[in-house]
Amino acid sequence: MTSLSTPPSRAVREPALVAVPRGRAPQGARLVRLRLRDRPGSLAAIAGHFAQHGVNVLKLEVVGREGGWAIDDFLVSGAGVPAALSELEPDVTVLANRPNVDLQDPGLAMAAACATVTAAVSAREAYRQLVGAALELVFAEAGFVCVREGHAFLRPLAATTADLPVLEDGATSLLRSAFFSGECLTADGRVPWAPEAFRDRLPGGTVAAIPGGVPTFLVLALVRADETPFATAELERLAALVRVAVGTLQLHGASAPAARRSARR
Repeated sequence: MTSLSTPPSRAVREPALVAVPRGRAPQGARLVRLRLRDRPGSLAAIAGHFAQHGVNVLKLEVVGREGGWAIDDFLVSGAGVPAALSELEPDVTVLANRPNVDLQDPGLAMAAACATVTAAVSAREAYRQLVGAALELVFAEAGFVCVREGHAFLRPLAATTADLPVLEDGATSLLRSAFFSGECLTADGRVPWAPEAFRDRLPGGTVAAIPGGVPTFLVLALVRADETPFATAELERLAALVRVAVGTLQLHGASAPAARRSARR
């Protein structure tokens, strides 16, 4: 069973602290994430529905498609937003209704995130910049990146919470599953994706775990305060950012066998 532990022979080192970016959405705007039927006319119908309630659609992005359904993000403003959302068709589901979250241009946001990571002057700084850039790229309230130490422990090297402890690498950890599968994994806040004492230091919503390296030597995790699911486009962007970070870390001497040594420089 997964538990919290710190090897007695190892010095305890707190992860590099990362500041959570402030929201930059236009004043009064909200990010609304909807799940709707993926068929011709669906987006036009939603736009028309918003217009009927005096809601202004500032930006729009399709962030996922699967099994005949689409997930779309709308940046909206107007006093009619609550009424518009309460009167949606039964097959339209509100997945998120967030203030202070902007809907950025994907290409520009990705370029900015990559530039932030590649500008790091050390491995430790690269880990810190990875978490910060990920939080700029995909909205979340907390994040951290950890590496595997030896055969039994996952150590956070950068985090939005300063006192995250070392994790014993047990079989029930979502982080461990992402690490060994090499796949991006998500879970809602009700799933014990890490030990309770670890999760209690973080928000209680949806979590995404993104592994990096060949072989894998790090896992980036972002945690939301609510159950807004991570969409396909978000996971793809985070995975691409992690690949950029891995390249930067390798330039600073971090790799699967050397990540622990480089992180201390």
